[in-house]
This record gives sequence, C-alpha cells and structure tokens, in this order.
Amino acid sequence: MSDSEVKPMVPKITVEKDYNGYFEGLVRRLVGEKEKAGAPFKHTEIKISAGPWRQYGVAYECNGNIVHMDFYAALRCGFGSLSTEELEGLKGIL
Repeated sequence: MSDSEVKPMVPKITVEKDYNGYFEGLVRRLVGEKEKAGAPFKHTEIKISAGPWRQYGVAYECNGNIVHMDFYAALRCGFGSLSTEELEGLKGIL
C-alpha cells in the first residue's frame, strides 16, 4: 500500500449475544469484504446480538457511529436464511 492510499477504518465489533460465534463470523466476513473493496465504513462500532423468537432474520438500528445488528438465532441451524441482497444491504450499512 502506498502512502497515497488510505486504508478504511475498520469498525470495532462487540458481541453482546451470539451462538458459537456464528453471527460474529458472518459480520466479520462482511467487514472483510468491504475492507478488501476499499469502501469506507459508516460506523466505528458494530454491536451483534442474536436470540430466538424473532419475526425477522436480521434487524438493525443505527445510533450515531454505532450500528446494532440483531439476528434470529435459528438462522444458524438452517431455519431461514439471508439472501444475497440482504447480505449486500448489511454490508452497505456497515
């Protein structure tokens, strides 16, 4: 990387509730893809939570420089999935 290239600032990832690191791994993959593309990040921190009985696969809330992503825990076991479009949308939110 040359001095003229600016590496995007990678957000801090905070896991509040996860199941065997599944959703943390998913978010880290999205962060890595965005970083590799050289796209700027919109937030300085990503908070991850997951749990049962959600009416959605993933919901997010932006609060200043923090985005909180809440996942339906059963996604990790094959009960539903996130589409390519949804994953691209999440990457755009980061």
